[in-house]
Amino acid sequence: MTEASGHDIRINEGIQAQGVRACLLCNNEGVLLYRDLRDRLFGAPGTWSLMHCPNCDFAWLNPQPLPEDIGKLYAEYYTHQVQGSTNKRLACLRKTVKASILRAGFGYAIDGANGLLGWTLSPVGPLKDIVGGSVMWLKADERGRLLDVGCGNGQFLAQMQKLGWEVMGVELDPEAVRIAEERFGLRVFQGTLEEARLPDGSFDTVTMNHVIEHVPNPIGLLAECRRILRPGGKLVVVTPNIESLGHRLFREAWRGLEVPRHLYIFSPRALQECAERAGLKVLKLWTTARSALWMWAASRLIRRNGILPGGSPQRLGLWLKLEGLAFWAIAYGLCALREAGEEIVLMASKGDEA
Repeated sequence: MTEASGHDIRINEGIQAQGVRACLLCNNEGVLLYRDLRDRLFGAPGTWSLMHCPNCDFAWLNPQPLPEDIGKLYAEYYTHQVQGSTNKRLACLRKTVKASILRAGFGYAIDGANGLLGWTLSPVGPLKDIVGGSVMWLKADERGRLLDVGCGNGQFLAQMQKLGWEVMGVELDPEAVRIAEERFGLRVFQGTLEEARLPDGSFDTVTMNHVIEHVPNPIGLLAECRRILRPGGKLVVVTPNIESLGHRLFREAWRGLEVPRHLYIFSPRALQECAERAGLKVLKLWTTARSALWMWAASRLIRRNGILPGGSPQRLGLWLKLEGLAFWAIAYGLCALREAGEEIVLMASKGDEA
């Protein structure tokens, strides 16, 4: 890494980056959490560190790429794969269970739902959490205009449209936008939310699933979400949790760090503070262990091999699956006692003012 002219501007293996030592929330200087980290998933250039603020339980990338160079970190990154199961029987069973829980627990009338199965399974906390996460915990009686920021290939929006929502997406990846439009017939703006220049109060609900950690100005993004929500509208945000059990166990090998694309890693307290500074009213905030099995497997492979090409395990051996299931059960149990889930879920409202 060589220094360049400017206010702590440096060239990090071809990436223009700026040193960031002060906490975004309290402006106190952070402490070094990890140093000399490289991209273990998609091979982006650069050597990076993570800083941490003990006062705010907040972590951030240091140095941070300048906005005009952020795109270089995504040269091999992709958000357009369409997920599907090769095991038809298992896929059919999952579809029935999901439809039944969505009907009993969230009020969606879905073909193929089994009423008895739904009423039996929906009180089971881990199952309801996993299925609820697939619809961002939104209930049928909340249906209206939905914007998904960072919508990827549009699978989530296509599902929500089938469930009766009027949907639109915003996405940076042009290939993902193409698939969303051509395969699912969705309306998607290619670019950032700010660039979309959407009208004030034009959506009932805005969702952001693993997006806020990627942006250089998270409070500004939350404020823009608030602007486009109608009075009383709802925002749902999901993001990795720096206080998770997985991070405590795997440290710098934890999959949730995703250096250097994750510019900020939030704790529940830090995410709430960002939302409140953006003018939002926090309705509910919790951590979920729904992704714990996958996070365990990915982090174990990163620790073992040093890299995880593509960012996700392709096949899991039986032992790794069993380990992941045990970790998921422990993490779910801890969520009831402390905020130890792998992800944070924030539900916030614009409020009732006009």
